[in-house]
Amino acid sequence: MKETLKKLATAYDISHINEARQIAKEMLSKYAEVWEDNSGVFAKIKGKSDYTILLDAHIDEIGMVVTHITDDGFVKAAKAGGVDVRVLPASMVKIHGKEKINAICATMPPHLADKQSDIHSDIDELYFDTGLMEKAKDIIRVGDFITYKPDFIELQNGKISCKSLDNRAGCAVLANICEKLKNPPVTVIIMLSTAEELGCRGAKTGAYNFIPDECITIDVSYALSPGTPEHKCGKMGDGAMIGISPVLCKDISDKLIITAKKNNIKYQFEPMGGVTGTNADMISVSKTGVKTGLISIPLRYMHTPVETAALSDMEAVRDLIIKYVEAGGV
Repeated sequence: MKETLKKLATAYDISHINEARQIAKEMLSKYAEVWEDNSGVFAKIKGKSDYTILLDAHIDEIGMVVTHITDDGFVKAAKAGGVDVRVLPASMVKIHGKEKINAICATMPPHLADKQSDIHSDIDELYFDTGLMEKAKDIIRVGDFITYKPDFIELQNGKISCKSLDNRAGCAVLANICEKLKNPPVTVIIMLSTAEELGCRGAKTGAYNFIPDECITIDVSYALSPGTPEHKCGKMGDGAMIGISPVLCKDISDKLIITAKKNNIKYQFEPMGGVTGTNADMISVSKTGVKTGLISIPLRYMHTPVETAALSDMEAVRDLIIKYVEAGGV
């Protein structure tokens, strides 16, 4: 799981930059029929019956797009997804121009900062320093994408930190499932969907291509850390977060809980009062409607360069889905 996650999380995937998708295709093609379209990467594992379970995780990441290049080589940008502006100053990024260029988000030295200049709430206030000076316009164009620079770090007790664990963690789980799921009783389609961070666009169009009997979306959700509200967070290390929501299929949620208990798989509840904010919302209303469940991986520091997750939680999600599929779904 760790090596799969490292390969996926350190690759880039935003709009027309599709490195992670190509890596995923290579991984999945060893074990299943694989294809790709504008909605994402797909893999089909033929089962003993035509009853079809769609397993979805989004493969795209948040980033920015270049909006202006100054004459002295500084770059301005706009958000492409939910970038946390608070953590950008002094962060390292990668600009995807004619070449991949390292850059640093400019920040005010503390000796010169006052209360106003030290706080940024709008990305339009920020500049990115490429070091290229007047040559920047030869390599970077308006419209080029910017992503966080990957730094895959192993913390203690099986914790991993890197950019884009939202949702390469879910993609790594599905890649692992594709490898381990042998001769299932039902047919499984894996969808690594695009553009979730821009409004669940890939899931909306990708799910429309199929008529699955049911679907489970895998995503990440808030993990408890200092300062976060306990009632809105899962706990890292406590296993798979099973979604409970009016927009999710109760039968699937209940079956996931039963399956976890039966197989001694660690799980926790994720109650939501309405929409989930994930691909599950779109897939559940595709065509005439799809019974949809949601399992999340607890994640700290979401939408930052240092998203952090526990391998044990990812393994719990993997094991739960495998046992669920082997039981034939709902």
